[in-house]
Amino acid sequence: MIRFHEVTKDYGDILALQDVSFTIPPGGITGMLGPNGAGKTTAMRIMTGFLAPTRGEVYLEGEPFGPESVEARRRIGYLPESSPLYNDMLAWDYLAYEARVHGIDPATSVPRVIRRVALGSHAHKPIRELSRGFRQRVGLAHALLHDPELLILDEPTSGLDPNQIIEVRALIREIAETTTIILSTHIMQEVEALCDRVLVIHRGRIRYEGPIGEFVAAAEPAAAESGAAESGEVGGVQRMRLLVGGIAFPALREILTAVPGFRDLELLDEISENTSAGTADGPLMRVRLTVENAPDARPRVFRIAAGYEPESGGGVRGEAGPRFILYEIFREKTSLEDVFHDLTREAVHE
Repeated sequence: MIRFHEVTKDYGDILALQDVSFTIPPGGITGMLGPNGAGKTTAMRIMTGFLAPTRGEVYLEGEPFGPESVEARRRIGYLPESSPLYNDMLAWDYLAYEARVHGIDPATSVPRVIRRVALGSHAHKPIRELSRGFRQRVGLAHALLHDPELLILDEPTSGLDPNQIIEVRALIREIAETTTIILSTHIMQEVEALCDRVLVIHRGRIRYEGPIGEFVAAAEPAAAESGAAESGEVGGVQRMRLLVGGIAFPALREILTAVPGFRDLELLDEISENTSAGTADGPLMRVRLTVENAPDARPRVFRIAAGYEPESGGGVRGEAGPRFILYEIFREKTSLEDVFHDLTREAVHE
């Protein structure tokens, strides 16, 4: 449908996109994700033909595409995050006006888009009287006036209440039955609810492109399933939840840094020894251990807890007994939020 080939866009000294290449196939909904300043808005403006790349090529259905491609741009609809509407006009009159401005027959196009976005009787109300949800429907109707093949939506549920979000998402799914959609959003639940594919942009580069199912699977460590837990590293991030006792959190953190690929240990909860869950060995702690680019960490944690972990001098620790009591350990399922954070976490710390 639309393809970027080695696209670079700079604004003087600021490099917004750098050698970006990706393909959005026809059909379905592609989610475009990235932190603020990642280059999403620049990419969308290039897709809509409002902006030309500094270098590289953009193709729409195999044909070169850019700001000068007037006819090709008619095949693309765009709904910005803040859709400009004329509050004093009736919704119907506003859509008819926009249709005439773009050389479209309002007699056929306006009734069609009003039905398509389920605007109903609200089409005959002043836009200022419409709720945020119905104002968004007017914006969608505007973007669909010329019956585009590709629809680009920028944060389409921003500012909506939960019921309005459900309604707009259902509307987007319905539109996607006949129109290819690119959706820019910061809401991971929205990506899970709507998208077939994901495109992650970070610092002007593509970090992931592909089906949403593979987006999470690509980050899941496969050591346990592949039998590689004891040999070779496995890419991705493991998050394990542990229930431990008999040790203070600072000491536990220091001990578990010996786990290959250790990244973080987070204290989730502390259960007092005075409660029914407490033990004679003191309070229990629920902690989350995060490990990256390493084999399945659970066997190593078991050995460390039992005290049978090789020391740097070559001896074997274990004679003194357990270093802490491990009551429970399990690996958490990786979520979209986890994968997105792992791909773009450098931006959080800077």
